[in-house]
Amino acid sequence: MKKLLKDWFTAPGNNNYEAGRALWFVSVVAAIGFTGAHLYQNGAFDILEFGGGMAALIAAGGWGVGAKDMAGAKALAS
Repeated sequence: MKKLLKDWFTAPGNNNYEAGRALWFVSVVAAIGFTGAHLYQNGAFDILEFGGGMAALIAAGGWGVGAKDMAGAKALAS
């Protein structure tokens, strides 16, 4: 379990944890939790709304982490 969490929250070949990856994970977990709370309170679930929100969170987080990793690789190459 420790290796899995380390792989999720560190860059490839890096031993330092990254705040961006941790915040991305927290935002996805929070979105799932808020959707569950809404479902519990209102008894309704809109899959299109949930899917659109999750897609935006995952895409934005992936883009941000990818851009940071690419910039770091370019900095090391030069």
